[in-house]
Amino acid sequence: MTTTDDETALLQANTAFYNAFVTHDFDAMANLWAKAAPICCIHPGWPPLIGREAVLEGWRRILNNPAQPSIQMLAPRVTLWGDVALVLCFERVEDQYLIASNLFVREGKGWKLAHHQAGPVAAPPPGEEGEDEPEPDIGGDDLTPSGTIH
Repeated sequence: MTTTDDETALLQANTAFYNAFVTHDFDAMANLWAKAAPICCIHPGWPPLIGREAVLEGWRRILNNPAQPSIQMLAPRVTLWGDVALVLCFERVEDQYLIASNLFVREGKGWKLAHHQAGPVAAPPPGEEGEDEPEPDIGGDDLTPSGTIH
C-alpha cells in the first residue's frame, strides 16, 4: 500500500471510530480496536483504561448512556510512521472543543486503534465560526504551550 492509500485508509478508520461513537454502535466500536497490540484509552476526566477488556467496557458504558452528548470530529491530520500512525483531530461536544489523538497500528491489512485520548483545547480548530480567539496553527512545529490547563 502507498502512503496516500494509508492516509486514506487512516482517515476512513478515524471517521469510522467517530461514526460508531455517534451511532452508539458498540460492535462497530469493538471492531475498530486492535486485538494483537496493547491498547489504552483516556477519556476526559477518567483514569486511563488499559487493556482491551477495560477499554471496551468504558466504551460500552459511554455508548449505553442515553445522556451522552453528540460529538463531531473536525480537522483530522495524519502522521504516518510505517505500521503506526497518529491522527490528530478536534472534537466538538456541544459547545466545547477537545483535541484528540488517535493512535492506529496496522493489523493484517487494516488499521486498528491502539490509543485514544481527548482533552480540552484553548481554541477551536481553524475555520470554526464565532470564535474570538485567533486560530491555532496545528500544522507547525512551533506551537508553544501556554502553561495553563483548561
